[in-house]
Amino acid sequence: MLAGKLFKVNTQEGFQSLAEKLASFKITQEDFESKINLTTEFSVVSVTESDLAGTIYWDKIIYLGTKDGKKPSVSTVSIPVFFKMVNGTVFLFILAKKPVANYMANEISKALFIRPGFVVEARIEPPVFLNYYQQSLDETRVAYFDQVDIPNVNVLALYGDMLSQTDLFKEYQDHGLLWYIVVKAKNISQIIGLTRNCVITMFSKGTLEDLVAYAFSEVAPLVLENRK
Repeated sequence: MLAGKLFKVNTQEGFQSLAEKLASFKITQEDFESKINLTTEFSVVSVTESDLAGTIYWDKIIYLGTKDGKKPSVSTVSIPVFFKMVNGTVFLFILAKKPVANYMANEISKALFIRPGFVVEARIEPPVFLNYYQQSLDETRVAYFDQVDIPNVNVLALYGDMLSQTDLFKEYQDHGLLWYIVVKAKNISQIIGLTRNCVITMFSKGTLEDLVAYAFSEVAPLVLENRK
């Protein structure tokens, strides 16, 4: 299973300039408990006028069992990242689960622009998200609703085929906003989970290239529909 999150980047800089800044980005910090130095750095893989690909190398402390007890050791995690211009807007896709992706988005913002706030969540407006769902009715497997107005109920969920045809779907729609769906993507024919804040999970046996293509070709345009 592959997962990542899509972000927007508030910049007018060219990708070559962004690549130069990222190539020089390196942070070394001492782990409070083990006193081991940990490094986070960015390696540029490719750059063109319309996109940029790279890898974040992120050191983490892991504890290994030995005959003398648990000993700290450094494990380096490789996190692929991709920038792409879509209809005049720069998007960033980080191939990591949401908490790590959010953390790395802030680190990238600091590397490029000195402080957080320039790399922001890419969000799909509820009407746009519902319309995307309605265009994928034949392939929808799961639907979650948030912002539920029923007391003590945070999320409503439906599983199964032809969900939109059920009375429950219509009832849930009256009580909350569609938040998460699992559908078959149009452009890559893979089973994908998608949230309104652009957390993307690929459940079928697709490739990294499939997931990146879906993020930029199907999800980014949904974010841009918010401006219409």
